Amino acid sequence: MKQGFIKWVVVLGLVAGCLALWGCGESRAPFAGNYRSEEPFADKGHIELLLKENGEATWKLEQDVRELKFKWKVEAGRLFFYTREGAVMIAIPTEGGRKLTMDMSGNWNPSCPVNQCVTFIRVSGEG
Repeated sequence: MKQGFIKWVVVLGLVAGCLALWGCGESRAPFAGNYRSEEPFADKGHIELLLKENGEATWKLEQDVRELKFKWKVEAGRLFFYTREGAVMIAIPTEGGRKLTMDMSGNWNPSCPVNQCVTFIRVSGEG
């Protein structure tokens, strides 16, 4: 009886561990850092983007006093940004994570329309 119970505890522990790892997505470490948009956005200056390895992030326009906070994760080679209100934005990393390209059209377009696309360049590692 004891051996059967121990087997079930081990199996349940392994399943819980696999589910926990699966739910976390891919490592954020290669993309954590400070980014700045290549071009000004919406006539409010450049966007400063800070991605922390713990999944927290901030977004700030140069000419805006407020800072937007959100969560992020890496999955299938893409970065997913989740706002408090539930919106999702997706960025495609290139050049080993040095550049992030984000479609701001509200519709996911793999080609990222030029007039609705923001490209960020990493300016430093995790802040």
